[in-house]
Amino acid sequence: MFVSQIYYKYTNLYIYLYLSQQLAVDKELKNIHARDLLKLIPEDKFASIIKDTNVDFQVKKLFGRTMFFLLLYGLLDSKRSSLRTLEQSFKTQKFKVLFKIDPLQQIKYNSLSDRLATMNVDFFKDVYEMLYDLLSTYYNETDRLSYNIIRVDSTMVAEAANKLEKGMIIGNQTNKKSKQVKYTFSMTNLFPSSAELFTDQSDLNEGVTIPQVIKNYIDKRDNNVFVFDRGVKSRKVYNELDQELWFVTRIDPGAIYEVVESFELEKNLVVGNLTIKKDDLVILFDKHHKKSRPFRLIQTEDSKGKELWFITNLLEDKINTIVEIYKKRWDIEVFFRFLKQELNFKHIFSTKINGLQIMLYMTMIVSMLILVYKKANNLGYKLAMFQLFYQLDDIYGEMLVERLGGDPSLVFR
Repeated sequence: MFVSQIYYKYTNLYIYLYLSQQLAVDKELKNIHARDLLKLIPEDKFASIIKDTNVDFQVKKLFGRTMFFLLLYGLLDSKRSSLRTLEQSFKTQKFKVLFKIDPLQQIKYNSLSDRLATMNVDFFKDVYEMLYDLLSTYYNETDRLSYNIIRVDSTMVAEAANKLEKGMIIGNQTNKKSKQVKYTFSMTNLFPSSAELFTDQSDLNEGVTIPQVIKNYIDKRDNNVFVFDRGVKSRKVYNELDQELWFVTRIDPGAIYEVVESFELEKNLVVGNLTIKKDDLVILFDKHHKKSRPFRLIQTEDSKGKELWFITNLLEDKINTIVEIYKKRWDIEVFFRFLKQELNFKHIFSTKINGLQIMLYMTMIVSMLILVYKKANNLGYKLAMFQLFYQLDDIYGEMLVERLGGDPSLVFR
């Protein structure tokens, strides 16, 4: 467990059942403490993943459980987090007491670097998927739309070229001093539902990475609608997606097309700040003049006269539904800003591919904990993260009082 078995009065099973019953009544968790979040992680399943992935094979110090909690702790304290500060965190009594680490054990930051480079990534991936299945039930998005909207987009992170094991060169860098890696995420119900790391030069093309993440998306519900920006330009990709799923995206105004059918518009139709100009079923052409399958093209103009063209294979829905689905794409931009500003995702802990993948899963795990805590306590991102981290001090204090034979309830009121 995260803290002393003596401190917890109930088993994980009882806690899980209790919170599930509470959710069924209230539809959401309210006013939770850091300890409530920690109790949500089932220790038995966590231990099973450690065993199944064999993450501790021939390991003497930095076991999977230890690394998981150290990275979680470090990301919550992200304003100062690095391999060297993780080393310092590991040395503190607070960390070792909170997460039941051998008080005599010591590590060096280069040992952390080596472990990140070689650990079994499947351990972190399986823990992420286990927690997603559990925590996402507490973060359902209330939506007037009948669709399950999945936002898909990418974000880039740069590092010095001589440090990064593999990465992309952006633009015409003559000196090639830095490289970048790409993380492509999907978000469902405002929760990070999948992500992949890309490092090849060809992966700069969103027409490669976004479709790959969409096609690998595990949940195949019939009402899924994928929304992504106009970085995906290939008509061939549109054709491939059209055979498997629903999507809404944008294309550049002026794209070459042929009208198959024009749909009747209401007079002076306005959706938000967009004036609707045309609603047609069209065939698109690529640069080689090859035809696409028929798609719906909605041409609009904003209040400043800027043209916005939407492409979708949702043919029966109202225009305002299509526009509203696309507007929800912006949520993933807010999520990226949260990752980079609050979880320090722009900082690379490991320059090895293996370490980058581990930190990707750990970042998603910590972000889910913060998102649940944020929603339950009606807080902003920054305050939620600050409050969550410092509530660990409360838990630590309660444990020390207990160890000394006192009653924490008399001290922490």
